[in-house]
Amino acid sequence: MTLKAIVFDVDGTLAETADVRRAAFNQAFTEVGLDWVWNRAVYAQVMACDLPGAELEYYTAMRHPEMFNRLERNGWLERIPRRANDIYLGLLEAGAAPLRPGVARLMAEALSEGVRLALCSTGPRAEAEILLFNRFGREMLDALSASVSAEDLQGTSPVQAYRRTLERLGLPASSIAAVDDSARGVAAAASLGLCVIAAPSLYTLADRFVGARLVISDLGHPAAPFAVLDGMPPPGGHMSLAALRSIHGQATGMAVQAA
Repeated sequence: MTLKAIVFDVDGTLAETADVRRAAFNQAFTEVGLDWVWNRAVYAQVMACDLPGAELEYYTAMRHPEMFNRLERNGWLERIPRRANDIYLGLLEAGAAPLRPGVARLMAEALSEGVRLALCSTGPRAEAEILLFNRFGREMLDALSASVSAEDLQGTSPVQAYRRTLERLGLPASSIAAVDDSARGVAAAASLGLCVIAAPSLYTLADRFVGARLVISDLGHPAAPFAVLDGMPPPGGHMSLAALRSIHGQATGMAVQAA
């Protein structure tokens, strides 16, 4: 089966957005007079609660239970996350989250050779648009064949997000490759029949990427090869379109044989 489209997850895959969001929370804490500082280890625990929008409540209950009722009465459990989100969007617009290595190159190469591009995210659409606009301008946003975000979903299920992306692309899953940074995203895409490349982010390095054809540190550059974490990559040390086509071809060939 010929590779016809590449689907990119957004947060953690296009850019290391989680670290920017962590910085935004720390700034919001300072603004309201709290001396809390989320380092990466703490933020990894916060993210593990897997309750989008409830990170501060989880952290407060876990680390500062004596303050929970006061923060709730003052409305800070709602106001701080809102302020952190405003700061976060401002940081994104200022370019605080550049695209990860190889992302822009692979996207541009795909478009130049007629391979369609799509974004698949359970987060807000604005965040993905800011990331791409900062790097490419309006041209890349207009070139996308499909884009799915929180506004298109009910809940935060990666399976639902990838399924909606497939519907909008109107292509069989076997003709599509996906790039994702999380175990949940990889498993969701693989369960629908996509060929998946995992490129863990700072906060997903410990994940087990069941269903991934290849796990690499990033998409790499010719002068800065990726590190191979699991699987057998084609030669070259960077995820070129030719390399992705080779991996996709092997995956779909094996799928046909297995069938």
